[in-house]
Amino acid sequence: MTSSLQSGINAAKAGRMQEALEHLKDAIIEEPQNAEVWVWIAAIIDDTEKQSIFLEKALEIDPHNIPAQRGLAYLEKRKQDETSVKEDHLSDHTRPISPFPKGEKRKPPIQPLQWSKHTVDELEVIAEAGDKKPKARKLSKEDPENSEKLSPFEIVLLGIVALVFCFIGLLAASAIFNFDLPLATILGDRATLTSAPPYQGVFLYEDEMFFDIQQYEGLPTTNVGIPISRRTMPLIVLYESIADRNQMKLIYETGEYIPIRGKRGPGNTELIQPEQDLELGLYCFQQFDQTDTSKDAYYWCFLVHEKPRIH
Repeated sequence: MTSSLQSGINAAKAGRMQEALEHLKDAIIEEPQNAEVWVWIAAIIDDTEKQSIFLEKALEIDPHNIPAQRGLAYLEKRKQDETSVKEDHLSDHTRPISPFPKGEKRKPPIQPLQWSKHTVDELEVIAEAGDKKPKARKLSKEDPENSEKLSPFEIVLLGIVALVFCFIGLLAASAIFNFDLPLATILGDRATLTSAPPYQGVFLYEDEMFFDIQQYEGLPTTNVGIPISRRTMPLIVLYESIADRNQMKLIYETGEYIPIRGKRGPGNTELIQPEQDLELGLYCFQQFDQTDTSKDAYYWCFLVHEKPRIH
């Protein structure tokens, strides 16, 4: 048994447009999700507004339907072309959806078709009664208004990636051109040095003041004369001293070694800070005398006082 869609196609090819429309209306009821039904209805009517509605319905069902895409493109071009011939038909210019064989002209019906408002509105109601899913029309790369926008999360992610690459570039540049980055500012260390100490030695730098740290041969037996820090990450300054930050180790009073980091400061200074917040108690920098066979060590000690402040 021939389907309503095929009967409508056969009638359209024979020029019986009214009969074709009746068959295609039945096809809508039988196959509402068949994009081909909506394409053929658009091909046999002459109302461009209704043609757009039916072609868009076809694309809603099948976003990749090539005849529907080409039909809509033709209708859009026709709207913009003021010199288009009044009697042109969609099926005459878009062969992929044309119901007539290539090279043949559509035969006029015996009687002119009178498309009543009731008939067109009836088709529109049928179209609107279908699936209400958002239209899945293919976005044009040339239409900036239809292009997808980045989500806030994607924007933040791109910003983070850009910052990471900038920081890596700065690190590479500092290695190539041999300059120090302001890591203290970047990492949030508040203890920064703006000038060299007034004389040679090892100093605790705090509140923009230098506190002399005495050198001991062996661990000190008393805390007298040992400077006190109220910071959890104190800044130690070496200035033209025998102390060498590359050989020094920081020891807590329990014997635990504390990791430290160092860098060059203004003038001939060397700056040292612990890599972690310090607990309360006594801390000493230890450095062995490389020229002494007895392997005696030098010590520079400081105290972290109670109620340390955030560095």
